[in-house]
Amino acid sequence: MKKLLIIVLLATLANAKSKVNINPPHISQAKIQEYMRKINALRSVSQDCGKFGIKKATHPLKWNYNLYKAAYEHSRDMAMNSMLEHYGSNTKYDLTGKIYGSSDQFLRARANGYANNNYVGENILYGNYHFSTNEVMESFIQHDEHCPNMMNPRFQDVGVAYYYNPKTGNEFWTVILGVHHVKRYKY
Repeated sequence: MKKLLIIVLLATLANAKSKVNINPPHISQAKIQEYMRKINALRSVSQDCGKFGIKKATHPLKWNYNLYKAAYEHSRDMAMNSMLEHYGSNTKYDLTGKIYGSSDQFLRARANGYANNNYVGENILYGNYHFSTNEVMESFIQHDEHCPNMMNPRFQDVGVAYYYNPKTGNEFWTVILGVHHVKRYKY
């Protein structure tokens, strides 16, 4: 019993340490619905993903706040460091990197509370003007490398965020898609 209590305590401490303390701006239900309508409309029909071929229509995704937090963290990190990269900057804006020593979409998702995942995808975009939701999602669906993520039937959840850096005039977008894999035990 003592061993079990110690293991539970250690697991709780490890879990607490792996949470990033970031408070992204409030996102309205209207904005979430706008993102979800566009993403799920694209997923509802077959798409030509270029060199990856035709991807069949698939089920709709659900909004996930933890993936939104991870997407916001990465958009902010990229904007503040003027970089477009799937790995974190390893600067003060790379909050997940401070915990794990480096960061990528898997670690960012986990650090922001999307635990028990082993399948996460990420699409990123930047530009020097304000993108509409339609422009961003259409850009992803028309890009050979991003389209398969958007159409992947394994994904169940999504978070979308952008960050505008007024000093550079650039806006950075991140879409993180994921699925929880929960182990089922037979008793």
